[in-house]
Amino acid sequence: MKSGLSYVFVLGLLCSGTFVISSAGCSEDPAPVTPTDPPCDFKDPQNPPIACGPEAAGATKCSSTTKVEKCPANECSYQVKQSGDIVNLRMGRIRLWSPDALLSLAPIAVDPNVNQKCASSGAESFTWLMQIDKKAGMMKTGGSRGSTDVGLPAGESGKTFAFVNEKVDASKLDSICPGFVGPKEPIDLAPINVKLSFTGDTFTTETMSLLNIPIFSDAVPVILPIREGVLKNATLSVGGSCIGSWNRDYWCDRDSLGWTTGAQLVGKMTAEEADHVPVKSAGCQSLCKLLVNDPAKSDGNYCKKGPDGKVPEIGDTCVGGTSCKNAFTLSATFAAYGVTISGTTTPPDGGTDTGSDTGTDTGSGDAATDSATDAATDATADGG
Repeated sequence: MKSGLSYVFVLGLLCSGTFVISSAGCSEDPAPVTPTDPPCDFKDPQNPPIACGPEAAGATKCSSTTKVEKCPANECSYQVKQSGDIVNLRMGRIRLWSPDALLSLAPIAVDPNVNQKCASSGAESFTWLMQIDKKAGMMKTGGSRGSTDVGLPAGESGKTFAFVNEKVDASKLDSICPGFVGPKEPIDLAPINVKLSFTGDTFTTETMSLLNIPIFSDAVPVILPIREGVLKNATLSVGGSCIGSWNRDYWCDRDSLGWTTGAQLVGKMTAEEADHVPVKSAGCQSLCKLLVNDPAKSDGNYCKKGPDGKVPEIGDTCVGGTSCKNAFTLSATFAAYGVTISGTTTPPDGGTDTGSDTGTDTGSGDAATDSATDAATDATADGG
């Protein structure tokens, strides 16, 4: 049995080229799913255990809840109660189950960046948004900067977010990892539209060919390039305000942070792209080098290149087919809570705008336009 820790490549640990990862500090503190038994038993990367929460894992209650007392005391700490056909959610917990090489890094990088500002000084620098149109069977998803209602007390901020819609030059990593070679081309951070299939209140997305999720924890954002990703077996509850649940009595449990996840995330990251992600806390070695974990396949801070100047097939899965080994499997579970999504934002102080506020089609069928979704973005009122 393997117990997963947290997810997202090493936020704060990774500095990147197609990504950048820098730390915000440590916190003190479905095709139908066949339930695993026990609920925290990890056996299959394509089906990580959804219902592994603190009580299921035998965690001990915290001696105090003072550090999270500003967080909403409801089923999943939702900031804005959702209702109707369109629901707006922010991932409040991402728990990594594989690859193994990242499990020890994730807790000091992911959790502080994903956490709400009300939760033990969370940074919100890693914000993944989902805007779900249940009637249309569509989801708009992508990254965001921290909440836009800044300057308010911890218990009053963290309600309003906006999709980023821009391109960034993630090759300028000298301020984080001097000399590290990042990607040559600008990275598109526009949100994408993807179809959903619902069974009751549980949905699964179609495969997303590529989704770049930024983490704004430094001058150059961390960008997580998730390929062939699927969000699956995600169950909406409390009228669409929650995926999964949160119990503040276990906020200090380092394995769960009090969360019981309610959905799965499975995707891939190519070895070539991972070689452009420096891990700052590991001496700016590339993520690829850490993932392959083999001196014979490494060269300095990078993965060893083949005669063509590219990383050979040293992964455990294939992007773009079935018979290659050019990528590493990402297996995670997540929970999410209701917020307000106010549309999209463009670079506040420079950078390259994408020139569009419509999002990007995944290419997997007829995508609904964003106009209906964007128009309804603000329909969900706080408390309504």
